[in-house]
Amino acid sequence: MFKRRIALSRLDRIRSVLWPDRGFGRLFSYIIQRVKRMPGSTLSIAVGAAWGIAVSFSPFLGLHLLVGMMLAYLTRGNLLACLFGTFVGNPWTFPLFFYLNYRLGSFILTEIGRDVKSIGGTMTEFVTLFLADPAALIGALFAPIVVGSLILGTIAWFAGFGATYWAVAGWRAHRARRLEAVRLRRAEMHPGNDNDMVTLQHRKAESGEAKTDEAKDQHANDQHANDQHANDKEAGV
Repeated sequence: MFKRRIALSRLDRIRSVLWPDRGFGRLFSYIIQRVKRMPGSTLSIAVGAAWGIAVSFSPFLGLHLLVGMMLAYLTRGNLLACLFGTFVGNPWTFPLFFYLNYRLGSFILTEIGRDVKSIGGTMTEFVTLFLADPAALIGALFAPIVVGSLILGTIAWFAGFGATYWAVAGWRAHRARRLEAVRLRRAEMHPGNDNDMVTLQHRKAESGEAKTDEAKDQHANDQHANDQHANDKEAGV
């Protein structure tokens, strides 16, 4: 029922993974909107998304989702948010992530006196070698890539947590204000709704108290006028 009328060929499937039909902008826009509207606490969603983003810097290709969900489960993060977070790591971002891992890890290991292989000194050379044989390149530069991924992954975790928490909390506050505005408009248009009975009863009570006070004042004025009229008659007599 939900299948395509024309099945995609193997080449089209590979192309859709490397470049979605409607572009990465629409894909990431959908992911952001989906995460913001996700059920669950704001904290759990932010933790889950943070783990998904952080593991994208790991050199263990093919295990990102498994490792991310395991860490999200142990820290009570949202597993679906973790799934969406792993989309940050994709064929277009992996070369950049691993190059940054390599450069940072090489710098740290060199500073502590460790020898590091120099392969793909520039980013262009590194990306070319990575696309040719990623497993061989990661194996040859495993130590600096792992060291760099630990640091960049930690930074990415806190950045992803903060951004996700801010986005989800902001959207929920905006939604609450919008729903409150809609409720108030409906109350003005249909004051007889059951949801507004308490407000109406309160208003009626205030109106009744005002009428009672007005009646008391009128009665006092009438009594004063009667007393004055009686005094005038006695004075005339």
